[in-house]
Amino acid sequence: MAGKRKAKLMNDRNDFHAGEDELPAERIDINVDEHRNPAIELWGLRATDEARTFYYDETNNHRLIKVTDDGFNVPDPRPFVLGGVAHPGPVKPIDLAPLRKAMGIQPNTPEIKFEHVAKGDFLTKLGSKRLQHFLEWLTAEEYLVHFLALDPVYFSFVDIIDSMPLVDLFDPGGRWILKNDLYRVLRRNLPMTQDILRRYSYPAVAQGDVRGFLHEVMALVDDTDEFDDEHHRRMLKDVLMSGRSLDGLLLLDDVPRVIMDDFRQMFIHRICLFKASQHILDREDKISVILEDYRFIEGGMPIELYRFVDSKAEPGVQLSDVVVGLLGACLAWLRDVPLERITYIKADLTEAQDTNRLLFSALLNRSISVTDAFVEKVLSLDDMQRLEAFLE
Repeated sequence: MAGKRKAKLMNDRNDFHAGEDELPAERIDINVDEHRNPAIELWGLRATDEARTFYYDETNNHRLIKVTDDGFNVPDPRPFVLGGVAHPGPVKPIDLAPLRKAMGIQPNTPEIKFEHVAKGDFLTKLGSKRLQHFLEWLTAEEYLVHFLALDPVYFSFVDIIDSMPLVDLFDPGGRWILKNDLYRVLRRNLPMTQDILRRYSYPAVAQGDVRGFLHEVMALVDDTDEFDDEHHRRMLKDVLMSGRSLDGLLLLDDVPRVIMDDFRQMFIHRICLFKASQHILDREDKISVILEDYRFIEGGMPIELYRFVDSKAEPGVQLSDVVVGLLGACLAWLRDVPLERITYIKADLTEAQDTNRLLFSALLNRSISVTDAFVEKVLSLDDMQRLEAFLE
């Protein structure tokens, strides 16, 4: 699907902002329908109420991303991916023995992980024979794949646009273009961007100096050659200028220098979106502790939607590790690939690489044909276009 606004992931991000040292004394109730319905209606999502079983793993969970005196505490915040495999109906036995045999994974290897399936840089991984066996097996067994992919830096920046008064004149498509253009500017000038963020205590713009903050951002807009169309530069500057009299950027958090505190919103969003399903997640102490502070409610009654498991004992989570590992590696690689180069790269792929590319693309397309809610991307338009161009 197309890119998603933050509103698609949550109704009010501050509802889920308690930090590690600020956990609530009592569990917070989440009304599942109130959380999911606006997203379903806004994006026309279909087939979200069928009973399914979702298995999850994650990659590039950076936990905390903040601005330090030297830049970001995480030098290269890669796109976070939460996802895996799914099948209709309740939990069923999954026999990985034939798959392990086909891939040549030794019996004493306790579980299947992406690192066992493919190694090296992304294109080297893409040519893995084991990966081909894996993708063919998923296809033959009729598994569906699902994921939410989120660029945490893009996620932090987009509300600058939504906070500007003039943005109300634009439809969703126009806002995506504005956000994409702003992200181009800020990402291509990352050292200067990080310096501005630090000095203004972004996202809690220091002492309400919105004018000064926007003035420096607009200077970056003026200095860059990232615009394909000068009209886009003027449009972005006009929107940013409209916010110069604001006392604060109301849609942003008020915690100085914290770009992302954790990814709890994404787990909550996916669980609520597919409320008729069971969600099986890899046991990970950080997120399991966080989710214990919430109770999912439907019709005034608590409902059990998820459980954590040991991946070594749950084949579905092992399959999910490979799916998100492949997707995370692909998204990280694509960030630095010019869109115009992708056609030439595809033409130069080996037969094995192209086979796996097409197998993964077919899996995604089959899954989206069931429901487009299986795939959510909180990425810039540029990054989504790169992914679509590579997989098409």
